[in-house]
Amino acid sequence: MKKMIMLMSASAMLGAAFTVHAVGDAAAGKSKATTCIACHMLDGNSLFPDYPKLAGQHFDYLIKSMKAYKGGNRKNNKIMSPIAEEYLKNESDMDDLAAYFSSQKSNSCSDKPDSDPKKVKAGKAKAAVSCTSICHGEDGNSQKSLYPKLAGQHQAYLRNSMKAYKTGVRKDPQMSPMAAFFVDEATIENFAAYFSSQKSDTCQ
Repeated sequence: MKKMIMLMSASAMLGAAFTVHAVGDAAAGKSKATTCIACHMLDGNSLFPDYPKLAGQHFDYLIKSMKAYKGGNRKNNKIMSPIAEEYLKNESDMDDLAAYFSSQKSNSCSDKPDSDPKKVKAGKAKAAVSCTSICHGEDGNSQKSLYPKLAGQHQAYLRNSMKAYKTGVRKDPQMSPMAAFFVDEATIENFAAYFSSQKSDTCQ
């Protein structure tokens, strides 16, 4: 566990070292976001459990994700990769979209996730000893801009993401080593239930 704590801390510092500092035009981003409606909705509060909510997500993390899709480094999503290639023409497009979605309010205060209370409790206990708070915050409201907020995210999306990291389908320099925490299906289910049940600090 001590080794894992050191690894997590090192990963957090590495991520902080690569924080993106850019400014986008949220108004322009709203116009460009019409291409995202089908999966993420115009305000970023996706209604589909397999697609992530983008509303209130960190600007830098959104940029990081779009660049990963655009550059072909993130290949776990067959839908998003061609979309990134077609619509993310330049960094200005990414900056504008990130500025827009990061400025939106999460619907997690009004959304009622269908989470098993026992899984939520188990997930909270597991999160407390697995060091996820270093990057994502105790309740999933990450304060580090390159690490995503998990609070209020779709349970299915969280579950699928953890499975993708565990199997190596999705790779990330900081997150891939942390997949060691996902020891079994129950752990993944409990983490997903807990973080999806939390309220985003940007909720409306």
